[in-house]
Amino acid sequence: MPAACFEAVAPGRGRLTIHIRWHLTSMSSGHTSTFMSHKPHLPSRPAAIIFDFDGVILDSAEIKAEAFAEIYSGYGRQWREPILRYQRLHGGISRREKFDHFDKQIVGRAPTEERSALLSKRFSEIVFEKILAAPFIPGARELLDKATGRSRLFVVSGTPQRELVEVIRQRALDHYFELVIGAPTKKREAFARILHMGLSRETVVAVGDSITECSAACELGIAFLGIRGGPSPTAFPEGIVTLPDLRDASNLLGFGSLPPS
Repeated sequence: MPAACFEAVAPGRGRLTIHIRWHLTSMSSGHTSTFMSHKPHLPSRPAAIIFDFDGVILDSAEIKAEAFAEIYSGYGRQWREPILRYQRLHGGISRREKFDHFDKQIVGRAPTEERSALLSKRFSEIVFEKILAAPFIPGARELLDKATGRSRLFVVSGTPQRELVEVIRQRALDHYFELVIGAPTKKREAFARILHMGLSRETVVAVGDSITECSAACELGIAFLGIRGGPSPTAFPEGIVTLPDLRDASNLLGFGSLPPS
């Protein structure tokens, strides 16, 4: 693993204890950030912005966290907070990967394909209409409006591709984005694919609220802007620029005024 990069692991069946493991240093989840040897600077007027979706564009991250807790509520309330912590830390990975992890930890075995499909279907039934009604993260619509025509805009999310595209279409956001990439494509693979669309990594910014997309950006040398909203904000590495929402992002990224119509 490169020195600037990190990974999240959750060892130990029976307890969803979560740790962040770093190449140079280590920490326990949710406490302090650690050193990164390489921190790409945020470019002004980036050529491209890669957005996560839940918790970055829509205020929907907690909707999904609560849905996971609801699905496993029959196994005892002791799992609720560990599930919420895990979801908040790993928001960017696919829900299939999360169900695989939760079943191993809580049920004691990996889910079958049939069970994974049933869990995913139930999850979609719980969250879909709520996400269609979710408010925007403050400043998100403003940033999209100001960056459109000045920067190439993308969405990369752990939400299944078809569901992600449908939510974006029903929220009338599809005209903003050149490309939308959902699960099963992993964040790093999606970021690399976008870089291969004629972009230099020094001119790209990824915006996200979880360790998953921060790690992907770090590994590829892409500047990262962390959004630390919600009840349990992610503890991003030292040196990562963070904001509580996107209200100051337009100015921070050099899009201080709307482009001429």
